[in-house]
Amino acid sequence: MKALGRQGTIGAVVLALIVAAAIYGVLLPEDGGKARVAEPYAPPGPGVPLGADDLGRSLLDQLLIGAGTSLAIGFIVATLVTLLAAVIGGMAGIGPPWLSRLIMRSIDVMLILPELILFILAAAFLGQSFGIRVAILAILMWPVPARVLRSGVMTAWARGHLEVARAMGAPRWWLLLRHGSYLIGPLLIPVFVRSAMRVIIYDATLSFLGLGDPTSPSWGTTLYWVQVNGVFLSEAWLWWALPPGLAITLTVLSLALIGVSVEDRLNPALKEVKA
Repeated sequence: MKALGRQGTIGAVVLALIVAAAIYGVLLPEDGGKARVAEPYAPPGPGVPLGADDLGRSLLDQLLIGAGTSLAIGFIVATLVTLLAAVIGGMAGIGPPWLSRLIMRSIDVMLILPELILFILAAAFLGQSFGIRVAILAILMWPVPARVLRSGVMTAWARGHLEVARAMGAPRWWLLLRHGSYLIGPLLIPVFVRSAMRVIIYDATLSFLGLGDPTSPSWGTTLYWVQVNGVFLSEAWLWWALPPGLAITLTVLSLALIGVSVEDRLNPALKEVKA
């Protein structure tokens, strides 16, 4: 924890608590969040600490179960995006000039397109299942991380010992994996963290707009039902809309604190600027 610094430690502790809540949600009984346990729109009370929804289901159970769904899609997509960005960025950095130009022009085109609108259109036409949302987000989110990792690959590629090894005929991919990975590998951590932040926000946005799976509890689908039932017009929003909104905010904030802390330690230039 000391390696993360104060803000990174705070972020890690908050994220660990959220992950623990998600694990607890996975361990709930099969009818958790689905069974009627109180009167519809019941306020917080015995048996329903966060009240009940329009069907009398526990909002606390839905919040805990939704944590698992939201974190799962965030971490799975972030992993896929990081892998795609590493492979494509590596190809753009050490591949032949024509391949690098092709990849970079493709990235430029994708960066021009409005990202959120693409997410909405793809989700509307391809479906709302968990797997479809993972595929859409992963395919559309790799360009920015790929550009970042390409810069890291080119920086490592310019090191003197790698230039000498290339001149002696060493294979490019072997050099990158064997000798360049210690320079490029640390960049994967902030790429993963930033991707997870964006995924959680985008997935919640899609679900809020009705493009998520309404049968699978998540923080975004909870907010969707809040909107559908007009909860914002009553005091029920305090225990129905506020908790998932705070959960999303705290998760993204904790990831941001971890990401900034990691970047501070991986990039000495940032330390000099902040000093």
